[in-house]
Amino acid sequence: MSEKLFYNDSFLSSFSSTVTDCTIEKDHFSIVLDKTVFYPEGGGQPSDKGTLSFNDTNAEIFFVKEKNGVICHYSYTQIPVGTTVFGQIDFQRRFDLMQQHTGEHIVSGIVNSLFGYDNVGFHLTENDMSIDFSGVLSNEDLLKVIDMANDIILKNQPVTASYPDTTNLEYRCKKALEGPIRIVEAGNADRCACCGTHVKTTGQVQIIAVKDSMNYKGGTRVFLGCGNRVYKDYIAKNAECYKISHLLSCKIGDVSQKVNDKIKECDNLKTQLSNAKQELFSLWSENIHGDIGYIEKDNLSSSEIQKLADEINKNCPVSVVLSHQENESYKICIISKTQDTNKLGKAICNAFGGKGGGKNGIFQGTLNSYGDIKSVLEENSNAD
Repeated sequence: MSEKLFYNDSFLSSFSSTVTDCTIEKDHFSIVLDKTVFYPEGGGQPSDKGTLSFNDTNAEIFFVKEKNGVICHYSYTQIPVGTTVFGQIDFQRRFDLMQQHTGEHIVSGIVNSLFGYDNVGFHLTENDMSIDFSGVLSNEDLLKVIDMANDIILKNQPVTASYPDTTNLEYRCKKALEGPIRIVEAGNADRCACCGTHVKTTGQVQIIAVKDSMNYKGGTRVFLGCGNRVYKDYIAKNAECYKISHLLSCKIGDVSQKVNDKIKECDNLKTQLSNAKQELFSLWSENIHGDIGYIEKDNLSSSEIQKLADEINKNCPVSVVLSHQENESYKICIISKTQDTNKLGKAICNAFGGKGGGKNGIFQGTLNSYGDIKSVLEENSNAD
């Protein structure tokens, strides 16, 4: 059983320890120490990363997990049992995770007190954090929660972890627990059973911001960021907003309206272009007659090929459009109310290499090459 130094001081980043076990697991080693600062994955919080140094060797620890009460440090380097090691965690990473986890407590506690909703899911990675709540939260609800959360941060209240008598103590907990229960209190915002590491005061969270939210399983999934993540996110998004404002020649506050105007303009242009192409397809088709109407046009999309084939099919029992694409392949569409278009398409694909399919008298596919397609069609359309 390893002594959990991270519970004594979550800001402790280095330590000396002795290897009590080292076993091989697949392509790596599982190292057990008599005491450790490395936090094992748990409670929605990722494990610490860092190094164990010994005899001028630095063993990288890429993952830590607790199994049956034993904390296992995973490394690609073997360390003999009995070796004294100097451990060093990536504290910048640890502090970031502590900021996020403590921020999660503050937000979850406020949501629970205001709306009675439970935190039913917590997801924390090196890049993202989200919380799943058991009820629906509107944008206005979230604004109120975040305002209150940042007020708690501003007050710089203490964040504590202890093992109190929980007999008559009210606290948040996702499941029934036995034995001593570790209770984390995040200022006046939250009291919750938790095994994670946290900052020492709410002020060390620095700031909490909602990035996005969505309806999820009858409740709400909220995407958040805390501390330096919010700062980096602001810097990146602010730069992008100013780039957009310069491209649109408008003030930063008018970006969304300007973008909306551009979208409407583009939609109108798309409609005009679609109508113009339909008129062009009619002109291309008006002089095509016979049992098989065939035309070749370059760089048409799949939908445009079908629209052109529809036009030709008004005059011809079988209509075929072939379009040479920029990637040197050929798109084909066959439409007929009197012939088996899948049979015709398969014959074309067998002759020139390709694939495709369809139903209701429409075949669409891609060919690797092409030759006398009309002859292949005539041969197969006349066959029984």
